[in-house]
Amino acid sequence: MASDFPGAFVALREILNRHSGGMVVQADTPTDFTVVTRTVGPNKKCLWFGAVLLKKSAVTYHLMPLYFNLALQATVPAGLLARKQGKTCFNFQRPDPALFALLDALTRRGREHFEKAGFLEPGPVQPERFEAALRAGGVDPEALARLRKSKGRQAAAKRAATIKKKSVKAPSRPGRAKRA
Repeated sequence: MASDFPGAFVALREILNRHSGGMVVQADTPTDFTVVTRTVGPNKKCLWFGAVLLKKSAVTYHLMPLYFNLALQATVPAGLLARKQGKTCFNFQRPDPALFALLDALTRRGREHFEKAGFLEPGPVQPERFEAALRAGGVDPEALARLRKSKGRQAAAKRAATIKKKSVKAPSRPGRAKRA
């Protein structure tokens, strides 16, 4: 079966758009439809709700409520699990009405989770409220913070090693001959 990235993008964009009432469309181009909430998270940025991105190898559908809620992750239908990359992303190459109906229902439940947690209200979310929402979704905020810190240290060490490797490999530049 041939791929139809534009068709998949249009259909997935419609699903995300249907559930974005009261949110902000941050990007709406032929290759990117991104929706954020009006809630400002602990990082001082609006919480990302979801996105549809047309890429070279697939059309990706990102649903951030999955990241905050292990119980919601557990409800991902088996049909969608084969399309899942990481915690929040689903890949498609063509429209699939049956799978898209499942994704529509999952997006609705994700929005309900964000509403219940207060993540659709304008303004900053208090750290206590954010942590309570994580706990309600089955996520340990302290463990998540430790994991993020660990990954940050790993990324910094990898960058430092790459920089060190590049500086060792860099050929020395021969000096210019001085003119008399």
